[in-house]
Amino acid sequence: MKTTTKQPFSYPVLECPAPQLTKQQAELVSSAWLNDPVFIRPLASERDQNFLFKNQNEQKFVLKVANTKEPFGVLDLQNKALEHLEKSTNLVLPKVILDSSGKQIRQEEINDNQHYIRMVSYVEGTPIGDTKQPKDFKLLYFNMGSFLGLLGQGLKGFIHKNSNHRLLWDVKETESLFEIMNYIGDKKKQELVKRSLEYFVEHIKEPLKKLRSQVIHNDMNPDNVLVKQDAPTKVSGMIDFGDMVFAPLVNDLAVAAAYQTVTQQNLLTGTCYLLEGYQKEYPLTKDEIILLPSLVVNRIAMSLIIAEWRATTHPENKEYILGSIEKTWVVLKQIHKEQPKETANQLIRFVNKGKNKL
Repeated sequence: MKTTTKQPFSYPVLECPAPQLTKQQAELVSSAWLNDPVFIRPLASERDQNFLFKNQNEQKFVLKVANTKEPFGVLDLQNKALEHLEKSTNLVLPKVILDSSGKQIRQEEINDNQHYIRMVSYVEGTPIGDTKQPKDFKLLYFNMGSFLGLLGQGLKGFIHKNSNHRLLWDVKETESLFEIMNYIGDKKKQELVKRSLEYFVEHIKEPLKKLRSQVIHNDMNPDNVLVKQDAPTKVSGMIDFGDMVFAPLVNDLAVAAAYQTVTQQNLLTGTCYLLEGYQKEYPLTKDEIILLPSLVVNRIAMSLIIAEWRATTHPENKEYILGSIEKTWVVLKQIHKEQPKETANQLIRFVNKGKNKL
């Protein structure tokens, strides 16, 4: 009988160090897009490197230097999706900028490494993660859900040959995380996420396959959602399409709700107003809503496992990777005591009644 050897867990783009361009190198590269570029500052990033520039007309742009292990096709997916959304929606999103030769993506050898490099327009606004939560957070969540629904609607029917690329943050990769749970030193925490992954396998995996899928943004986190300082409940734009993938549509909302569940320390409160806004623009079905709470819990567990693994393998970037992770552990432990099916029923009742109060 022929046997196959299981390949070791490997995600090169997450294991390879981020690019290390100097200011001078970034300025030199940016000249392929801008005449007399003016360097403003580097921008925070995890696996690639981004720089903010402006031209002589004070317009701002982001130079994006990809990780050496990032395939061209994945970057092309992101660019083509942005071009598609520019035509299919009125949302404020980054725009792809062509270089002086008409290319969207250049390849440059820098520091003895080959990097794919792009430029996009800068989207003005303040990340909600950098603002104080507004008193009317329910309205903010509703507007976030509405924005994400419009984004999903705009991506409906978008096709790209690389949209099914392997991405660790893809919900379809949940089971692969069993292989790196041992990077979590605390045994009780290990057991907590193990239960989460096992619940996915037993209760979510098969039903999820029956739900509609399409290309989704997959990363509506507080650093990617922008608001205006004088209007903190209104979403002014969204950035970072680096985790785009073809996946179940409902998981796009689950990702957003996972972050707000941690903020609110409550699964229902962190989800219902996002869902209400989403339903206004791109309604989920009852079957999708039924799985939504479980997918939120699953995403939180995924984020903890991946963060602990990456912090161990990239100790030089540990502080950025882990952030306020202990709060997330507390929330996961708390929501494990809840019943996902009952939460789903509460969400369905909330949406059907159209209430704006729990």
